[in-house]
Amino acid sequence: MNEPNEASQVRTRRAFTILLPLLGGMALAVLAVLIMTVSARQNVLVKDTDGNFYRARSLIVAGPIVLCSRDPADYPNRKAALESAAEERNLSAVSMKRIAFIEIMAAPDEGEGLGAWQPGLKDLVGDYVVNAAGNRGYLSLRASGGVVYGTIRFPDWGRGATEYLKGVRIAGTKIYFTRSVTTPQELKRMGASAYFTQQYSGEYFQSGKLIRGFYTVQGQRKQWEARR
Repeated sequence: MNEPNEASQVRTRRAFTILLPLLGGMALAVLAVLIMTVSARQNVLVKDTDGNFYRARSLIVAGPIVLCSRDPADYPNRKAALESAAEERNLSAVSMKRIAFIEIMAAPDEGEGLGAWQPGLKDLVGDYVVNAAGNRGYLSLRASGGVVYGTIRFPDWGRGATEYLKGVRIAGTKIYFTRSVTTPQELKRMGASAYFTQQYSGEYFQSGKLIRGFYTVQGQRKQWEARR
């Protein structure tokens, strides 16, 4: 009476022996696709069927689905999307039915950082135009006696006054500084509505002509860049 059950158990074990390697292979393939999607550097501009634009990286078509690492923000036109500061990208799966067209963007001339060139402070200070998550401003960096200091100004924020940066530090090809309003005098002079502290960090590209990095706003990380 037990022979049929034993035969069934043998068939089940054989099925698992065949299926497990297949499932493992499929899982590895999916993992590889996800890794390629997140790490690839090909930038594209996508227009959806609602007429909105957004930037993405490393599109991979899997049947009716497109896997990509995209900016969370949508923009009403191509110009707005291209001029906006890139935000932290999120892995997304988008239906092909939702995509009107895809435009492949030219790779930025970053030269993979500054490479073997070892710049001095005089090469990394100067005046820059800033785009901080869509907010346009002006960054001025100076150095004296090996000490770096600077200012930043956002004309459309508060009174548009010049802000004096705190804790400015350049280490190799990385820069760090703090933008903050922490005293009643600063609050009044800047025209801010509340006290705040923003930690900025960035990396130099294009022989010091470009800085790209992140800053924190109420615990949220946003992207910023500055061009000389």
